[in-house]
Amino acid sequence: MSFRRKGTVLLAAIAAASLFACSGKNEAAPAEEESSSLVRTLKTSQGDMRYIRFGNPEGDPFVILPGVSLRSVMNSAEAIKDAYDLFAEDYDVYVFDRLSVFPEGYDVNAMAASALEAMDQLSLSDATLMGVSQGGMMAMIMALIAPEKIEALILCSTAASLKYADPAVFEEWTRLAEEKNGPGLMESFGRFVYSPDFFNTYKDVIIAQGNDVSDLEFKNFLISMKGMEGFDITDRLSRISCPVFVLGAGEDKVLGAQASVDLMNTLGCEGYIYEGKGHGVFDEAPDYRPRIKEFLDRIQ
Repeated sequence: MSFRRKGTVLLAAIAAASLFACSGKNEAAPAEEESSSLVRTLKTSQGDMRYIRFGNPEGDPFVILPGVSLRSVMNSAEAIKDAYDLFAEDYDVYVFDRLSVFPEGYDVNAMAASALEAMDQLSLSDATLMGVSQGGMMAMIMALIAPEKIEALILCSTAASLKYADPAVFEEWTRLAEEKNGPGLMESFGRFVYSPDFFNTYKDVIIAQGNDVSDLEFKNFLISMKGMEGFDITDRLSRISCPVFVLGAGEDKVLGAQASVDLMNTLGCEGYIYEGKGHGVFDEAPDYRPRIKEFLDRIQ
C-alpha cells in the first residue's frame, strides 16, 4: 500500500520505520514478491538484497539508503519512483533494501558493508548517497571505507552518534516490537517522528500499518534497532572529504536536532534545519527534495 496526500507520495518507507511502505507479509522469498519491474534482486555474501532502479541509465548513480524498516520499502517501488521523479532525468536512481533476512549481529557497519558489496556488483562508482536516519549512518561509514566510490553525501535526519538520541524512544520501540504489538509500535513511531498536526491528521493510517506484521519483520526490526547500539563515528568525521549536504529538523525527538547541527559544524558543510518539524520532516516539507536537487546541481 502507498499513501498519497494532495498528489504527493508520503515516503515513510524512506524513514525510520516504513509506515506507508506496503502491506502484506515479507518472508524470505523476495523474488516471488516483486510486483514491480523496478525491483531487482542480487545475492551478497550475507544473503539476498533487493533494490529499486529507475531514472537515466546514462546518469550518475544516486543511491538512496532508507532508515530502519518494519516492512521492506521494495513494495512501494512505484510510489518511490513517483516521489523521486525530480532526479530521474539526470540520475540513475537506486534504492537499496537491507538483506531480506537479517543475520544476528547485523549492525550499521555490516549494513554499510552489504551496501558497498551491492555497489561493487552493480559497478557503481562516483555515486551520490542519500542516507535517511540509520541510512545516513550507513552512508557516512561507506564514505569512510570507500571514499573513491562516493561523489557526495546527502544526510537526512541522521547523526554521527547517539549522543542526543532519546533512549526512551528506542526502548519503547524495542519493547513494542518484542511484544509483537504492531499497531502500538506504529502509534508510537508516528507520535515521536512527526509533528503533532501531521500525526493527528494521519493517525489512523499510521496505526493501520501495524496490522498483520510477520514474525520475520519483527525480528529484522529488532536486529536493526540493536544494530545502532554504541554507534559513534564522531572522531572519524573529519576524514570525509566529499561534498555533504545535511537536512535536519528542529524538533527531532529521535536523534536530536543538535545531531544535524554538529554534523554541519564538524564537516564544515552546507545544510538546512527545518524549525518546527520532527524527525520525519522528509515526509512533511514540500521543498525537501527540491533542496537536495538544487544542492546537487550547484556542485556538479
